[in-house]
Amino acid sequence: MSAPESLRSAGRPAIVALIVLTGLNLLNYVDRYVISALVTLLEKPFEEGGLHLNETRIGLVFSAFLIVYTLTAPFFGAMADRLPRLHLLAISVAVWSLVTASCGLAAGFISLLVLRALTGVGEAAYAAIAPAVLADHFKIGVRGRVMAIFNAAIPVGAALGFILGGLVGGWFGWRGAFLIVGLPGVLLAFIIYGLKDPPRGANDALSPAEGRSMRPPGFRASLAMLSRPRYAFASLGYAMQTAGFGALAVWAPKFLEAAHGLSREKASMGFGAVIVVTGLGGTLLGGFLADRLYQRTPRAHLLVAGATTFLAAPFIFMAGLVAGDAAVWACIVMGSLMLVMSVGPINSHLANLLGPKERGTGMALAILVLHLLGDVPSVPIIGTVAGASGWPAAMAVTAAFTAVGGVIWLLGALREPAQHGPGSRAPEVVG
Repeated sequence: MSAPESLRSAGRPAIVALIVLTGLNLLNYVDRYVISALVTLLEKPFEEGGLHLNETRIGLVFSAFLIVYTLTAPFFGAMADRLPRLHLLAISVAVWSLVTASCGLAAGFISLLVLRALTGVGEAAYAAIAPAVLADHFKIGVRGRVMAIFNAAIPVGAALGFILGGLVGGWFGWRGAFLIVGLPGVLLAFIIYGLKDPPRGANDALSPAEGRSMRPPGFRASLAMLSRPRYAFASLGYAMQTAGFGALAVWAPKFLEAAHGLSREKASMGFGAVIVVTGLGGTLLGGFLADRLYQRTPRAHLLVAGATTFLAAPFIFMAGLVAGDAAVWACIVMGSLMLVMSVGPINSHLANLLGPKERGTGMALAILVLHLLGDVPSVPIIGTVAGASGWPAAMAVTAAFTAVGGVIWLLGALREPAQHGPGSRAPEVVG
């Protein structure tokens, strides 16, 4: 088996784009999670500088962002397949950064709700565009590592959001925290505007005639994309992985506190450290393994994603049953590590399935599917199960979501060619 291709062979513009877009991904998650560290300040009465929010209203603020982000992603995906992508991305980054900073000027619940919802519009554009741009910069043989590096910024950004929100909020108040987190994105928007936008399909195994024949999908073609078997397996598996991981991310600190008697601070900080360490190590390891195995079979990305996600399920299940802090932490670490190993391979696989002029739309539709069928329903389901039947049952259901995701991906791998050959790298273009 030959060694995987080098990232450096893609050239300087590709490496610069990877660095800048990874920085953008980090900033996105700083913005997304900074509010989590400001909850206590926002709950304070108006006369003490807060907005007098309760848990229900804070939950609505979180939901407003996620709903708008999910529903607007397909719109920006369609635009990205038709317009200059990096110019569109730069504008969206500037808008979301200014809106985030404007959250520091919120006068009450309604204004904060509206402003946080509007940040979802800007972030939806980046989620659809950035992976498509990276796929066009890098060859198929290195995309697993590229997507792993890009997504490794997620746990670091989330942790920085907690840290910056806590520190800056303590020094300057919640208004200052939003301003300080939001404004750097405006500078990043100018940098993105100046990046080189690679030709669509520049690194796909397509003939010039095939590339010219492709058109950005219309509304009907976009809906038909969901019925393509290979794309459906990839997206549905991702939805179930997101259902499990999303529920674990939200409820693990509460589980550790309620079922194992940990303090709120120890549970939250401990789980945050787990996410950072496993997020960095797991995403990079999964991407490297997928690229390594891809030298032997086109099924590599789904095999790695499916196997690691399926293997996460027993660790999550056992976390709800074991006694003792050491045992439960070991189960959570292993479950989290296995889950995040799928992120790089599955994003690479989705990019490879899609034609160069439909990649923005396809990535955006995957976002729609994985949230609407994934963490949007699973988080309240797991909370309801925990309240009605206890935490062992809740962790069992979380593990079930995860196992189903792994099985779907492994079944999807069977639809891929077993060996490299003519057509083994072709995107799943229909029509």
